[in-house]
Amino acid sequence: MRYGLIGPGEHAQENLLPALSGLQGARLEAVAARRLSSARAAARRWGVPAFTDNWTDLVDSDQIDALIVAGSPHLNADVTARALSRGLSVFTEKPPAPDAPALDKLIALEASAPAGTVAFVGFNFPYGQPYRQLRTTLRPHGELRSLDLRMVSAKPTTTAWHCSTVLESLLQGLGTHAVDLAIRELGPPDAVHAHTARIDDVRIAVRITMSYADGRLATLLLGNYSNRLECRWELVTDTAVVGVLDQLSTLTLSRPAGTPGAGLLDRKEVLRHDWPSRRGGYGRTGYSSELESFHHSVLNGAPSTSPLSACRDVYRVLDEVLRQVDNPLGEAS
Repeated sequence: MRYGLIGPGEHAQENLLPALSGLQGARLEAVAARRLSSARAAARRWGVPAFTDNWTDLVDSDQIDALIVAGSPHLNADVTARALSRGLSVFTEKPPAPDAPALDKLIALEASAPAGTVAFVGFNFPYGQPYRQLRTTLRPHGELRSLDLRMVSAKPTTTAWHCSTVLESLLQGLGTHAVDLAIRELGPPDAVHAHTARIDDVRIAVRITMSYADGRLATLLLGNYSNRLECRWELVTDTAVVGVLDQLSTLTLSRPAGTPGAGLLDRKEVLRHDWPSRRGGYGRTGYSSELESFHHSVLNGAPSTSPLSACRDVYRVLDEVLRQVDNPLGEAS
């Protein structure tokens, strides 16, 4: 299948294109970038025959069967809209749109696109090998009751993607990942509460609580105060079995002493598994599996496993967070 790429930036070249190159039956045929020199450099690096500085030419051409776009939310939305209108399947990096109204327009185009047209939003973490093993291992131990997620990074410390505040930029970046994962596991929340702590003039911590009428709970901690990306998931079932995934590399499962075991915890109270960081990077992070899922859907006419329509509740939660905490750093609008 012939692919085109719009936005050959650092993320695309460090994560998406290496994952795509390992996908059987996939071939990158064309690259588009804002600057012709960037498109040419990416084409040379990846052995791509065609490149351009006009992304509309790429979308409108007949030289590709599917498209990957990895740009700003505004670019992602513009490219996705044009692709869906033409019946071209598109993998768009998150965030797929700058705001909820723009997302709603994309969802309408997704619903009216020609049969077989696939839209896929690149939320990679649920597709990673460690996270999938965490969920598979917990499944015999009952229903999830609690989810606690910590996702902090060194950025953004300035506004990005045409956002008006650092908080909005943080929510567009890390927040979309965290809320998407919580909703995949527990569904749309019945209530959302948000609080922030100002660390210094450019750094903040954001605590989001998503609660449910039946007592389930998701708590999300986001921040831009770390010196690297740090991720930690803790999931608890209604049999008090706890699964913890730290940095996509260490999985720990435990159950209370004296309770009956099941699955991998049969006759064990604690189980630990480590993934060496030097092996299977794109499998651990989910980039390979998410592209494989998109590729499979396009080839077989199967539904997208990460459609645009699934993002609507993510944007609703983030809009509510912004309504409650607004501008904790006091930035000029």
